[in-house]
Amino acid sequence: MQRTGSARVALITGGRGFIGTHLAAGLVRQGFHVVAADRTAEAARLDVTSFAECLDLVREVQPHVVFHLAAFSTVDAAFSDPHASLATNVGGTMNMLEAARSVRGLARFVLASTDKVYGELVGDAYVETSRLDARGVYDVGKMAADNLVRLYGDEFGLPIAILRLCNVFGPGDANTASRIVPRTLSRIFDAAGPLPPVIYEGSMAHGRDYVYVTDVVRALTTVAFDPRARGEGFNMVPAAHRTTLDLVAEMIDQSGKACEPHDRDWAAAIRKNGYEVVPGTGLPSALERQHCDARKLGALGFSTRVSMTEGLRRTIDSFLHRRLAERRTR
Repeated sequence: MQRTGSARVALITGGRGFIGTHLAAGLVRQGFHVVAADRTAEAARLDVTSFAECLDLVREVQPHVVFHLAAFSTVDAAFSDPHASLATNVGGTMNMLEAARSVRGLARFVLASTDKVYGELVGDAYVETSRLDARGVYDVGKMAADNLVRLYGDEFGLPIAILRLCNVFGPGDANTASRIVPRTLSRIFDAAGPLPPVIYEGSMAHGRDYVYVTDVVRALTTVAFDPRARGEGFNMVPAAHRTTLDLVAEMIDQSGKACEPHDRDWAAAIRKNGYEVVPGTGLPSALERQHCDARKLGALGFSTRVSMTEGLRRTIDSFLHRRLAERRTR
């Protein structure tokens, strides 16, 4: 796993997760030697809550750049196990930062953060200088990690950069129990027949920014390698802003159209089912409005390439083709 010849080495924690796998593939295409570390990895097994494991891996790999993605990655999972969530999201970040200090020639330590660090939106949009006012287990843990990364940059001169992500979607996201895009599509393309997506009554008007995963990969590499990004935090440029209700309705419409050439009965059932509204708002810390001003990242020359419509089309196609493949094997 050590540096090989002149190849640049990128270490990704959480490298087998949703974003991590896409990032690893993108970096390989750019000519990097990628070490995708994860609790489930065979070649680079890593539990970031263990400082000894973090230090051993970093010393062995001697990376040019570290992408720290390892985390309890959903609000629901963090709420269900707050101790483990904070140990991973806060303690794991501290462990990786301290380990990274041992690397000679480290070009950048990049944290994948979240727009939830800002808390409830006051005004039109978050800017990078907005107060960090997180609430909820996941949000506070990520806010603490964000602060730690800035601390290590300011106090110890570590070459850091932070990307505060909005809601990321795309093929390969296994979080079908919590994240709205895979949760909705997993019900629409349920193997037993389409089920209506479920929306909490109190969250129908909640507004969120959304972005396709390959644009997140491009943004992560931008803040990793642009000299102007050192020591800075950036809001992710979104593809679009949607309310929960509008997004679910859009997925129902696009899914019906995608199914039409393959299975008209399935397409008709998707449209007939619509969506199901259930009482409640989800978790007590759920934010009503989130929206980022991302002009700072745009000033580095970054813009998204995948529209909301195109990103949903690609994601829906991945669910549809999986369902068609399963049907052929029956």
